[in-house]
Amino acid sequence: MSRTLRILIALALLGFVCSVGALIMLSQHAGSTAQPAVPTIADYGLHIPPFQLVDQDNAPVDESALRGQWTLVDFYFTNCISICPVMTSRMAQAQERFRDLPLRFASFSLDAEHDTPEASKAYAERFGADFDRWIFLTGDDAQTQRLVREGLNLVVDQDDFEITLEDGSTMRNILHPSRLFLVAPDLSIVGMYDSADPDALDRLESDLSKFLGDG
Repeated sequence: MSRTLRILIALALLGFVCSVGALIMLSQHAGSTAQPAVPTIADYGLHIPPFQLVDQDNAPVDESALRGQWTLVDFYFTNCISICPVMTSRMAQAQERFRDLPLRFASFSLDAEHDTPEASKAYAERFGADFDRWIFLTGDDAQTQRLVREGLNLVVDQDDFEITLEDGSTMRNILHPSRLFLVAPDLSIVGMYDSADPDALDRLESDLSKFLGDG
């Protein structure tokens, strides 16, 4: 074999090896730059912590009432004049829309001073609450505030705006979450929905279909 031919063969082999190496490097680089999966609400570890409150009939209720079932949760106070009526209306719409699904509802008061079981029940009745599926909880504000802050990583606070009550007295407005929360049977939060969003229940329906195994 001539020297020139040997050089040509060596160059060809070198080119082949370099090409294979380049392909391997490109493959590894492509794998390392793949976009990570988009996190879901469930990935944040939000949950319903333990609580001991009473419902609209003054019956004791704790977190076990939510365990083992799907529950849509919100937070309210009966004297609210801003977002609470919107949220409760959205909950009422969900109650009707998903009547044939295994979905329950729980509303937590953030104003135990005014939201007695009787006041909570009267408020609930204005929105057509079905008490076989929807409970209104009140009792210890410290517990519900801890639920929001520690369980949901959200804020409950008072601002300087004063609300005038029916008896002429006043109270400070309460700042609180305006979302609806889908709670799984293990008490983890797997969905959040803006109560002011007209498409919120469509998103909830899509999530329920996925979680309940129909989609």
